[in-house]
Amino acid sequence: MSMCFPYRQRRTRQPVVSLGGRSVRPRPIVSVTLIGPSGNYLEDSFLDTGADDTVFPELAATKLGIDLSSAPTGEAVGVGASPTPVRYAEVTLRLTDGHEFRQWKGWVGFTAVPLKQPLLGFAGCLQFFTATFLGDQEEVELTVNALYPGI
Repeated sequence: MSMCFPYRQRRTRQPVVSLGGRSVRPRPIVSVTLIGPSGNYLEDSFLDTGADDTVFPELAATKLGIDLSSAPTGEAVGVGASPTPVRYAEVTLRLTDGHEFRQWKGWVGFTAVPLKQPLLGFAGCLQFFTATFLGDQEEVELTVNALYPGI
């Protein structure tokens, strides 16, 4: 079975010429829960097929009770941005569309750099799903694939 998520509409400062003058941009944003040793962290997150990793703010790790002091490190790079250090930890992630839910363990990069929104990228999230972006319906469908570890 698949989970379907309608795009969220984000207001723009001016009409978007490339969208026929709309005053909103549709975005594939879903609520995801991270589950750690000391609790849960729920956040609206951007499904980003261009992101190599799933990245959240370090505040999430703190709230989850995750000690990042000796965590493996790496870098995340955004469009036109400098490399940003991240520290990785394996956490449980949970998605639901209100009808079904999926839960799995995945590696998440945590950063001290402020994020507009956490990213659900390939590693830690999208590697476990087949994502179908339905532009005309402004929704995304996620179906587990053969890599989905489930819990």
